[in-house]
Amino acid sequence: MIIKISKPTIITLMTMSKTPQYSVANGSGPNKWPVLASCLTLMAVVVMVFLGVWQLDRMEQKQQRLDSIAQKYTTAPMHPFDVADQWQDVRDVPVQFRGELQTTQLIFLDNQITNGTSGYDVLVPVITRGRPVLVNLGWVAASASRAELPTVELPTGQVVIEGVITQPGLNPLIKETQQQFNDFPLRVQQIDIPLFNQQWASRLPDMVVERLSSQPQMSRFVTNWQPVVMSPQKHLGYAIQWFGLAIAAVVIFIIVLIRRTK
Repeated sequence: MIIKISKPTIITLMTMSKTPQYSVANGSGPNKWPVLASCLTLMAVVVMVFLGVWQLDRMEQKQQRLDSIAQKYTTAPMHPFDVADQWQDVRDVPVQFRGELQTTQLIFLDNQITNGTSGYDVLVPVITRGRPVLVNLGWVAASASRAELPTVELPTGQVVIEGVITQPGLNPLIKETQQQFNDFPLRVQQIDIPLFNQQWASRLPDMVVERLSSQPQMSRFVTNWQPVVMSPQKHLGYAIQWFGLAIAAVVIFIIVLIRRTK
């Protein structure tokens, strides 16, 4: 049997063969779901929500720290070696004691900035009750030459130290450049008390006393200790910003999607 196909039919079939065929299965077509845009938007929203929650967590931590400081400041200053008997968290406890500065064992903590000026925090062991404790006397500006450490004069004999206790943390990204720990004065990148005890065979407790009181013999040192650098309110503000950006990203994505489907 012979089937005859008319010329108009052939033209129609040829036209159909050239027409783009869209498939739901492969996600093609003018109204296809923007998979890549959806994934990127979802990732961005997840990251921004995570950062907002993290800021809220930091806000809570800072507020708890401030509440703890307020409670500790209601007590009379203690000797640093008695603090652990009364407080589980020894940070921020006010202390007052008499001791003798070991003026031949100065430690200069490098890369400390005060009012936009580079300098050092000067620390020294102080002997009290027959044991040493590390005291941060304060900040001094750096010398004109990096090769020279600032010259400081310290009082001799018994002095009264007033301050608060801190516990220095170690930054694993900082590499200590000091090689000889018996050649004073030392220039260090961070306060590593276990390392000091190992090098000196000493018994320094895991604390640093941040000096707060102003004494004529130590007027050159700038005391700028701050227990909390960023307030809880700032953390809350940053959290609101991150959540706002997440909401804005979702709204923009929905608007663009609606316009594409029309």
